[in-house]
Amino acid sequence: MFASMRLAKDEVLHLAAFLGRILGWDERSAVRIVQRGRVVGFYSALPMDVLAFIALPTVDDVSSDDLAGEIDVTVSAGRLRDIIGDTSKLDAVTDVRLPDPVAGSPALAVLPPAGPWSSGEKGMAGDLAPVVDAAVAEFRAQVPKSGSLNSTLLAEATWDAPGYGALPMRALHAARLLGFLSHPGARIETGNISGWKRLVTPSGQIFVRSTSLPAKLSLVTKKR
Repeated sequence: MFASMRLAKDEVLHLAAFLGRILGWDERSAVRIVQRGRVVGFYSALPMDVLAFIALPTVDDVSSDDLAGEIDVTVSAGRLRDIIGDTSKLDAVTDVRLPDPVAGSPALAVLPPAGPWSSGEKGMAGDLAPVVDAAVAEFRAQVPKSGSLNSTLLAEATWDAPGYGALPMRALHAARLLGFLSHPGARIETGNISGWKRLVTPSGQIFVRSTSLPAKLSLVTKKR
């Protein structure tokens, strides 16, 4: 059994922040961990009907002869965050032990393909953050005037509306809440492949199925 990943301190900090944010939506969240050689990826299915993804380099190749540097397992996000523990006490290099596998969300069963992806719009994170914030503010202004049913319809209309590079607003909203748009000067890019769209940022990626059903969201902005 592949037991742990050797990660540099900065990578563990990034992973801990990612896990903390997705647990803010659902403390029962799971992450699917896919490692190939020196790179390990973490996928999580968010309530916005999108997949969030970060990729981290490992310090060295795994030593397991059985898996030969490859892993594909779904674990509890909360349990993994507990294992990381107090990030103020991290060593320069940390062996992050993996918890026992769990079933996870059905949305994690099929992951986006590796490629080739068609390039879309290119821009800066600072251009998107105000767009998302304006959509949130507009929604909040209209909610008090609506009943619960109308609020649900309003949420669907708001977050399924085109946002940037043919991505729905919910994908941009997810990126905003995960901190992927925190650095205004960070370069971003959209992409397309059969059945999928994505937003690529230096901090992580957001994937959305282009054939997915409209998301049923609660537009309560979670704390970052």
